[in-house]
Amino acid sequence: MQRPLFLTGMMGCGKTTVGRSFALDRGLALVDLDHRLERLFGVAVPELLAHGEQQFRARESEALASLLAEPGFGQRAVVVATGGGAVLDAENRRAMDAVGTRVYLEVGVDALVRRLRPDVEAQADARPLLGGDTARLRQRVAELLTARRSIYRSGARCIDADADPSTVVTRVAIALGETDESRGSEAV
Repeated sequence: MQRPLFLTGMMGCGKTTVGRSFALDRGLALVDLDHRLERLFGVAVPELLAHGEQQFRARESEALASLLAEPGFGQRAVVVATGGGAVLDAENRRAMDAVGTRVYLEVGVDALVRRLRPDVEAQADARPLLGGDTARLRQRVAELLTARRSIYRSGARCIDADADPSTVVTRVAIALGETDESRGSEAV
């Protein structure tokens, strides 16, 4: 991998978990776009969303643009865990594709609800776009996934991410064309 890897997908699909593991296995840096967003604007994601999703998406695009504008960024092997909605903006997709590779971690509604459900009350603060009880969570996840699925898939390498993180890391490596030879003696 000689260029940035952008992990995309719904909240709860494992972008940060898989990204952290993938990066650690390869000695690469991980950039969590939500964390960068919070550092740049000095407020937590839920507070940014409190001003409306449109304003939040604009800030998210600014955070991505600032990352991509870093000198030499496009020539670095780095893993970026994007926010779930970062790819909704066509310009963001074009910018990511110009410097790196997008991989969509595809997970179905049932798996997303299972992953997000354990602490749905706590998630209401951490993930304001979800909120509510399990029935509301399922409905909202289904709505978001239906609205976003084709955008996530468009121009990205799509992998089934409904598995444990180590399996998903292996699937990402395969999607990127990593082989035993390209990584030395380590098996993929």
